[in-house]
Formats: sequence, structure tokens, C-alpha cells
Amino acid sequence: MNHKVKSFPKKNILYFIFFSILSISLFSCEPKDEMISTDKSNRISFSPDTVFFDTLYTGFESPVQRASIKNFNKEALNISRLYLQTGENSPFRLTINGIKKQEATDIFLRGNDSLRIFLDIIPPTLNTDGITKLEDFLVVESNGNIEKLPLIVWLQDGILLEDSVLDCQTVWSGKKPYIVKGNVLVDENCKLTIEAGVKVVFLTDAALLVAGSLEINGNSTENVKLGSFRNDGAFENALGQWFGILFGENSKNNRISYAMIENAKTGIRFGTPDNDTIPDLVIENTIIRNMADAGVFCLNSDVLIQNTLIHNCLNRTFSAGAGGNYYFYNNTFANFGFNFFREEPSFELSNTLAFVDTTGNEQIIREDLKAYFINNIIWGSIDEELILFASPQAGFQTFWNANLLKTKLVDASLPNILNQDPKFEDAFNGKYGLDSLSPAINAGLDIGLEIDLEGKARDSNPDIGAFEKE
Repeated sequence: MNHKVKSFPKKNILYFIFFSILSISLFSCEPKDEMISTDKSNRISFSPDTVFFDTLYTGFESPVQRASIKNFNKEALNISRLYLQTGENSPFRLTINGIKKQEATDIFLRGNDSLRIFLDIIPPTLNTDGITKLEDFLVVESNGNIEKLPLIVWLQDGILLEDSVLDCQTVWSGKKPYIVKGNVLVDENCKLTIEAGVKVVFLTDAALLVAGSLEINGNSTENVKLGSFRNDGAFENALGQWFGILFGENSKNNRISYAMIENAKTGIRFGTPDNDTIPDLVIENTIIRNMADAGVFCLNSDVLIQNTLIHNCLNRTFSAGAGGNYYFYNNTFANFGFNFFREEPSFELSNTLAFVDTTGNEQIIREDLKAYFINNIIWGSIDEELILFASPQAGFQTFWNANLLKTKLVDASLPNILNQDPKFEDAFNGKYGLDSLSPAINAGLDIGLEIDLEGKARDSNPDIGAFEKE
């Protein structure tokens, strides 16, 4: 049988060849963002433009900082060399593409893409008292261009104390910070004195335990700082980074003057029951802030607090249980919860404490409570900022005069200012001085306090709260 083969039109063959060549060309074309440019005008940039490390302590590895090398050009770049200017002697360390190394070559960087670099540092020992600034540069060479990213760190030697019992009469002084790892104990019948200008930093869950006495001697120009080891970035005001200062039941003769206590679980835990009403702890001209539980927690104790600001505590600014004798003069207790949710009052007084003992049985302590309030501000973000829990099985007396309070629990006939906004300068940013329109101005009683929290003079018509309006 004869078969006739139908001829393919010549015109169609030409179209087929043309479109085949075009398809091959399109699919084999290299994307522009993968084509490496050698044009010297195509440069990289950095983000951020400088890498800063906050003050680090020698002997401790730093947190990791990030930097990006960005290529905003449409075409790719070849980074011919990436290195630290001071080379292997640099205190800075690089992690490039997941590998720790101080130098890399021939890194392909796609157009409109970026390369992330991680930097950390093991601070070298300085053998100096002050803070030392070290600098280096991350250098990037590409297309004949040399770009430099400044790296800056402030370093300081510290005095490490780890799970130790202090000598019986110990004085902390000088410019080197004390670094507490674990627990440091002031033994019974012994005393720790901390002089003005001293900084004490605590690693995670570290604590200062005071079975004897603690004396903190800051002043209006140089306070004593007790805070967290980490204070960079999000850690600056982070709650609960260390355990706090804990006083034993036989601790006596304690005074805290001009201190800053911050970022702990509870700033001060104090429980020293005795048969008198003389304060075993005096806190004055001090700031306590950023606590995961309470600023100050007391158990059947005798405590005097004056010219002090306690704020930004997750649960209580002040809490007292199982009775005691408490004296509050010209303090500001403020709790807004700008960075956490609040639903309970921040200031608590109770003549009862219920707890579970080591055998698993519930125990209840009931003791008389007396508390005296003159010239204080107790304020916050919820409608009621006081808890006054009085068991009829023990005494409960409170005395209120010339205070500004956010509460419905205090008799309105007493000489206080109730539920009027104190008009702080800027509570969101931690500024609890008084605005010029504050009802607390000139509304206090003259009780002999000559200065305020910051050392400013108080006049014969003092303001309510820790701060005197100039």
C-alpha cells in the first residue's frame, strides 16, 4: 500500500525553530541578581552602622550581636575578603554562615540580598579600675572597595564572688563591680558595708543573704547599685533576673541609704520578729524597681521606709504579712504595669500569714500589726491599690495623714487626698517627680525630713511623695 506523507509547511518550520531558540534562550538566561557585577560603583552597606556592646565584665562571654552586610544593587557582588582589622588578636569573634572564623574569602552575595554576621567577645583582663573602651572594624572588600563597620565595646574588670561566706567585717568599696554568682552570705553577728559608688551585679538566681547586718552608704551624688548581670537591650528593665536580698530572722541594725535595687524577683525579703517596735531595717532615699514579685516583702518585722520610690513590680510594691510595725514617710509607691498585665492591688498589709510547712501541713501566723503613713503616694493603674487584711484574732491598726491614695478602704474623713491623680512627670519612662499641676505639691506635713529622694531641700510645706517639686 502506498502512503503519502504530508509535507510540513516551510513557514511553520521557521516559526518552530525561532520559538525553540527563544525558549532555550529564556530558560538558560542567568537572572540579573545572580550576575556578579565588577562595577566599582556597586557597593555594600551595613546595618547597623556601628555595633555597640554595653559594658561587659572581663572573664565572661558576651551576648551575641548581629550585623548585616547588605547589597542593594540589582546585580550580585563577590565579597573577595571579609575580616577583622586587628586580625587574630581582636577580642571580637565572628560567625559567618554558621561557622566561627575570623576571616572569609569569595562570598557570593545575590543582588538585593544580605549576609548576616554574628559577633561576640570574650573580654580580656584589663588590670584597671575604670571602664575601658576597645574598638575594631569589620572590613569588607568587594570590587576594589573597602568598607568598614565600627565595633565598639566598653569593658571593666570585676571582683567575682561565688557561693561564699564573707569575712565578718567586710567592706565593699572602689570602682570595680562586685559580681555575685550563686549565694553570698553575711553571717550572724557579722556586717557587710557597701560604700558609695559601688556596683554589685548578680547572675541568674544569685542572692545576697544577710544573717547579720547590712549597711549601704550611698549618697546624693553616688548611689549604690544592686542589679542584674545583664542590662543590655531587652534586659535593661527585665524583671526577675536575680533572686534579691534576703535577711535572716536574727538580722539587726540594717540600713540602706541611696541605693538602686532593680531587676530581681523580690528586691528585699525581711522577716525579723522580735518583742520591740524599733526598726531593724531602715530604707531611705532608695529606688526599688522592676521586680517579678514584690519590691519589699516583710514578715512580722519592724521597718522604716522614707524618701523612697518603689515601682514597676509584677505583684506588690510593698507587702507585709503576719503583723509587725511599719513606718512610711514621704514615699512613692507606683505600679502601672506598662510592660505586664495587672489585676491586683500593689500595696498589702496583713496581720495574718498562711503557709505550708515542710511536713505539708498548713500553718497560720497571726500577730499584731501597726502601720504609720505620712506624706506617701500609693498609686497605680487599677481602681483599688490597697489590700488591708485584718484578722480579728490579732490587732490591726493603721494611721493615715497627708497621703495621696488610690483606695476606697481608708476613711474619707481622715486628712488625706483620695483618688486624685498625682500627675507624675512621665510615669511611662519612670519619672515620678510631680508635674506643676499635681495636687501633692505643698500638701504634706513637715515631719523634719530636710531633703527628698534626690537630695533636694524640702521646705516647711513639703510635697507628698518621694520627690520635692523645685
